[in-house]
Amino acid sequence: MATDSLPREAVRDRWHELLFAVRRSRRYHMRREQFFARFHHLFAFLTAVGASATFAAVLADLPAAAWLSGLVAFLGVTALASAPSSGALEHNELTRAFTRIERKMRIPEPQITEAALLALERRRLELEVREPPTLQVLNLICHNEEVSAGGYGSEHFFELRWYQRLFASLVDLRSSTFQQPSTGG
Repeated sequence: MATDSLPREAVRDRWHELLFAVRRSRRYHMRREQFFARFHHLFAFLTAVGASATFAAVLADLPAAAWLSGLVAFLGVTALASAPSSGALEHNELTRAFTRIERKMRIPEPQITEAALLALERRRLELEVREPPTLQVLNLICHNEEVSAGGYGSEHFFELRWYQRLFASLVDLRSSTFQQPSTGG
């Protein structure tokens, strides 16, 4: 090894930190994909029900037909403008990319090298550039899930309020009070 290389223990520690971060990111993007897919299905359902009700109201010559058609148009435009299906697709692609990194990291300990670590860190950074802005509270939820799955101690958990967890897929509530989650080590 070159004189500027990291000690073996440092490489293992960074490998572990990277693996934790990759797994957290995979969880995060899976949750975002599920959110956007549900959002898309909800709007499709509401548009279909609204269109059916509008059709029935027009046939029955009800005065509510104009309001119903306006509602259906609003739902359609909202679904089109928010593009939840493209959000789901984007997060699906990121989930797959992080899964590929994790798969490459599943090697026997003697095969863990600094060169392999640096290559995987570069790949992760390339993915992070493509990521949309992160919802930090949701990221902390995924961090806590990974801490729990990995059997880490409770000192690695972030305390979150019920309302933060409830709205985590929509908006960060008081996310400025949190630091970026540690890698779990």
